Amino acid sequence: DLPGHGHSSHKPKSAISHVIDLITDLEHCRRALGLEKFDLVGHSLGGMLSGIYCATYPEYIKKFVAIDGLLPFHAPTDKIISNLRRASDAIVDPAVPHKIYPDLDVLSRKISNTMFYRGVDPDILKFMVDRSIQLTPTGYQFSYDVRLRYPALIRMTRDVIFPLIQSWSTPILYLVASHGFKEFHHPSYEEGMRFLQEHGNVQLMELTGPHHLHMTHTAEVSAPIIDYLNLNDRPDTPPKDFFKGL
Repeated sequence: DLPGHGHSSHKPKSAISHVIDLITDLEHCRRALGLEKFDLVGHSLGGMLSGIYCATYPEYIKKFVAIDGLLPFHAPTDKIISNLRRASDAIVDPAVPHKIYPDLDVLSRKISNTMFYRGVDPDILKFMVDRSIQLTPTGYQFSYDVRLRYPALIRMTRDVIFPLIQSWSTPILYLVASHGFKEFHHPSYEEGMRFLQEHGNVQLMELTGPHHLHMTHTAEVSAPIIDYLNLNDRPDTPPKDFFKGL
């Protein structure tokens, strides 16, 4: 898990962490593991972060697979100052603590009603919730770092995102969920996808499923990944049922 997510520890109170800052965490991880050349697979935020990493450290990546998340959302240039003020106020003001829920069913129902978790089996949803909650004396609450909800002080603009797309030299496969970001119809996402299709050297493949299709349609998602990364040709190929229960 990334810092502040899941079971990973939170960063110090003095730290402010946004997507772009997590690039250094990935590079710290690579150095700690001693990886010189490796494949990278990322979903949602992980895909966006990995895409930025591929542009920043292309010499380390053999191939990259993004699952319903590749382009960070960008902000209009004329909104930079107003966004800076909103972000600064959010950081300076005390963080609003996580809400307490009396039981897991209530919390799971809340998540299931959000856009990105629709279509996810209740059992899978509870598995995901279990990695993101903690038990308190009065009930359950999310355990992720509340500072992750802070808006970025400086948002990326199209003048940053589009050159990033054009700079990619790493072979990239982007698996797009039919009922994921595509259905969000966010102007930033749609503009980015149009630019990606016209100017990016990325292989696009749309698969049926929700945003978390790698958990709901494991066979359909794992097959193109195994093929793209040539996993069947490697001596350390995982067994056929390796992707079950992701």
